[in-house]
Amino acid sequence: MSKLQYLKGGIGHLFLLMINFSVLVGIIESLQLFTPFLPTLNALVLGYMLCHTFILLSIQQGIQILEFIRLRMPTVLIAYYFQISDQETIKVPLFDPTKSRLAVFILLLVITGGPILYPIFAVYGFLLVWGHFAIIALDPARIVWYFGIFINYAPPLLLIIAAIIVGSIVMIEMKHV
Repeated sequence: MSKLQYLKGGIGHLFLLMINFSVLVGIIESLQLFTPFLPTLNALVLGYMLCHTFILLSIQQGIQILEFIRLRMPTVLIAYYFQISDQETIKVPLFDPTKSRLAVFILLLVITGGPILYPIFAVYGFLLVWGHFAIIALDPARIVWYFGIFINYAPPLLLIIAAIIVGSIVMIEMKHV
């Protein structure tokens, strides 16, 4: 591989990592929308959107880590299956639904709203992050305040679940090598 390919891969992984971070911020901030006054149907739809996108985000991050370890270009799951024609075979066994149960699950997540929900949370999180940066630039003391919020209210259960999913994807793929 040439240095240009490494550079393109590094920029691609960095860009996808920023998108994934924006999605995570969007998910975490959307959790605050659950209030006792939220109508039941809205709570169900929001719950579905949050669970669906968090699972897809965890799988996306696990696959990105695996591809970074193997020095491959990052794969965006919500677009991957749309780039392959019906006559082509899927080159990566991890993404082939006939060879991997994880691929079937990924395909179900993509079909049930991934290309719609993932960008919604990415844009929402991106706007929130840049809004917070503007606030921090105007008042540097907010950094300490936001750090305190992060330390106190970061949902450790979500981090543990994400770590388990990421770890299991890496272990499954390493088993096939």
